[in-house]
Amino acid sequence: MFKDRGVSFLGINVFWDNEVAAHKFVEARSVPYAVGHDTGNRIGSLYGVDRTPTTFFVAQDGNVAAVARGAVKPQGLTAALEQLLSKRKDQ
Repeated sequence: MFKDRGVSFLGINVFWDNEVAAHKFVEARSVPYAVGHDTGNRIGSLYGVDRTPTTFFVAQDGNVAAVARGAVKPQGLTAALEQLLSKRKDQ
């Protein structure tokens, strides 16, 4: 739905997640995007991740445009992406 509009997704498992269990979770649910593991807590520390899930919306310029802490329902994700994409068109 959003791929053709330039939207990409990337998952990061935080350092407190068990890497093997996280990998099994990704495989079992056929997660359709790349997922890495933040072994040294570099990413989590840099972005202030203190719970999971945490969703970052990164604008085309590379800056974090919005953050959602906790679960995001599909309709909320769609609304947030639509809002960010509409801002991109305005600029």
